[in-house]
Amino acid sequence: MYYDDSVIEQSTTQMLLQRLLPLLCLLAMAHMLNRLGLEYAARDMGPALGITGAQFRFAGILFDLGYLAAGLPAAWFLLRFGAPRWIGGIVLAWGAIALAHALLWDARSLYAMHLLLGAAEAGLVPAMVFYLAAWMPERHRSKAIAALIAATTLVPLLGGPGSDLILLLGRWFGLPDWRFLFVIEGLPTLWIGLHVAWVLPRTPADASWLPASERHWLLDQLRRNVPSPAVATRFADGLRDAPTRKLAIMHGVIGLVGGSLGLWVPLAMQRAGYVPPVIGTVIMVVAAVIGTAGTVAAGLLLDRRAQWCRALAAGFVLAGICLATAAVLPYGIAAVLALAIVACIAPAILALTWVLAPCLLAGAAAASGFALLGITGMLGTLGAVGLAVVWHDATARCMILAVACLAAAWLARKLEGSRPVGLSASAASPGE
Repeated sequence: MYYDDSVIEQSTTQMLLQRLLPLLCLLAMAHMLNRLGLEYAARDMGPALGITGAQFRFAGILFDLGYLAAGLPAAWFLLRFGAPRWIGGIVLAWGAIALAHALLWDARSLYAMHLLLGAAEAGLVPAMVFYLAAWMPERHRSKAIAALIAATTLVPLLGGPGSDLILLLGRWFGLPDWRFLFVIEGLPTLWIGLHVAWVLPRTPADASWLPASERHWLLDQLRRNVPSPAVATRFADGLRDAPTRKLAIMHGVIGLVGGSLGLWVPLAMQRAGYVPPVIGTVIMVVAAVIGTAGTVAAGLLLDRRAQWCRALAAGFVLAGICLATAAVLPYGIAAVLALAIVACIAPAILALTWVLAPCLLAGAAAASGFALLGITGMLGTLGAVGLAVVWHDATARCMILAVACLAAAWLARKLEGSRPVGLSASAASPGE
């Protein structure tokens, strides 16, 4: 039965966004805050424990390696336990490990905890996207996923002042500043994990807060995304699918660009004396705010797969042009503004890659395919470190990033006519 009722559609979508998104966005923000916690605590932890800057960087690499090693196993557990219970388990594990950071005593303990933290967090974002894809009809999915990504972009803006306040409170309570920071970050995470496991319903049929008419309409819409019996949706299908690999490469490129923007671009600009550090910081903060708003706007305005592919290609083209501009322009302020534009559009590009993923995959293939995106994104972040080590010239780095973005734009255009893995032809047609 098909319900062509715009009133039911609007009320159902509003209920889903109000019931599911706040908790998932809070979870995404806590996830990003825990990632940045070591950076905020390092200035006090280093002198207290005798840990050097090189050792902190090595701990960051171990986090990435733990993430990469646990990506695919986490996808298998997602299918085994279901999204709500698996997300809750991930959050409980990473909250406990984050809390254990308050007990660190030397560099080796830091290495062990950070390796475990990376492994614990590996499946979180793919699991949240998998969960939203099981609840949101395709034409409304972009709103939810864009809001999820936008929430993470706010954390660096709020996390610095918030961490300074927590460190100050730690002094008042007579605790070592950095230990108190990990305690304050870890305890709420444990509460969120318990809350997620109990509050999030597993399927729309289990949602008691949905009225009968809205539930029937939603189930009818989602039935189009049920895997066709004639199409295999084995776990390995998500890793073998060519369009998914293209999307994973694009995800890796945006990880490379984002990692570069956060790692070596600000330092290179300061060393070159392009702009005073204060002005550069203000420009990047404004860019982050604009990027957050742009990500939400993209989710609201774009509601078809063809639009998402074209917007993704356009975003990569613009990023490539701006990076090439930063590489060749002799005037520093112009280069900084070009990089600020890249920082503005990077969150929207990241959101669009996640929005497109459920259009290409369903069933067990979706779990492995989403994990592949998370893995390539982390490889891109590691690639930013390698790029800084191999090429010492910032101009060459920016040009390499520009070429990578333009290649990703070409791949995005190739995705527009791709047939989803695990969906019947009739299920694929509404989002075209």
